[in-house]
Amino acid sequence: MRSLISRFRDEHSDQIQSARIAADALLKACRIVQRSWSGSFAGWHGRMYFRDFKQPSIHEHFSGEWGGIHGIPSGWEERQTEQVTAKIEELVGEGFSAEQFEDTLRHLRKDAVALRDDLAIRLDSRDFANCSARQKELAERVEKYSFGKTMVDFVNAGLPGTLMSRDSEAIRQGTCVPVWLYYEGVALEGQTLCDATNEFLDLTERLGAIMETMSTRGRTADDSDPLRTLHRDIYDKCHELYEKSAYSEAVERGFKVVRDRLRRLTGYETGSEAFGKGKLYIKGAAAANVDNDFNEAVKFLAMAVDRFRNEKSHTSDARIEDPIRAYEYLRLSSLAMNLLENTEIRP
Repeated sequence: MRSLISRFRDEHSDQIQSARIAADALLKACRIVQRSWSGSFAGWHGRMYFRDFKQPSIHEHFSGEWGGIHGIPSGWEERQTEQVTAKIEELVGEGFSAEQFEDTLRHLRKDAVALRDDLAIRLDSRDFANCSARQKELAERVEKYSFGKTMVDFVNAGLPGTLMSRDSEAIRQGTCVPVWLYYEGVALEGQTLCDATNEFLDLTERLGAIMETMSTRGRTADDSDPLRTLHRDIYDKCHELYEKSAYSEAVERGFKVVRDRLRRLTGYETGSEAFGKGKLYIKGAAAANVDNDFNEAVKFLAMAVDRFRNEKSHTSDARIEDPIRAYEYLRLSSLAMNLLENTEIRP
């Protein structure tokens, strides 16, 4: 399992990073082009853009209600797919090719799914009878992992349920998918696919570490060293400091690991901003009716980690001399990291 994951990282890490950046730029470009669009999905209306993709003033807006019944308003022009695509590519810059970007996403999804299936085969060959519920849950999540919505899902979500216009010819032509919406769907798929792939790799490495510990020690980590039960990232970054009795430094490092995770997921490193501006959503509530309570709880947990970090880092004496108290702080960070393994960004 480690060999498969390592090979995938070597082959795709740079690609995932560059694709995530390109997806952000593509989404921004689509939103700019959208401002020059007619605003109507009815037939030929959906291909109308203002001047050279400029945003019209309030007095120059296209009327989806009347369409071309009274003639096409000044400044509005039908744009072909190639023209709109070229404008979007120009706005993204850096020699961006929409066609190549779509091809990149197709291959990334295909390879990520192949990795998941290969790992699932290896997991099937193991006996999980003596594993903890947490280990069984991780194994099941790896086997059934979904790499997020596709472009089609995002485009369909952006289309109206019905068309309304007095322009019967436009209505007769049916729903038009504007080019900017198509590529917005591509951009959103790129964002979610890259984030989901990174999350999957973190998840599989976490499971691999647990299985490796079981294999080499012949028993679960719970039987001996309690530090081994911490989230792998917390353990890897903090256990040496803790074992050297550098408790304050270990706790501070644990808090930073949580902040780094939030930044990688949302671009924001505090709990309030990650769940607010970053629109972070945590999956895994016990039931739909308590989903909001669950997400609020995780948000406040992340905020608590942030507040504890501020309190500890703004004094030369962090008052962490007790190894038990230090371990409890690390456990707090570990819980936050475990909960942040199953996330998505809500539109």
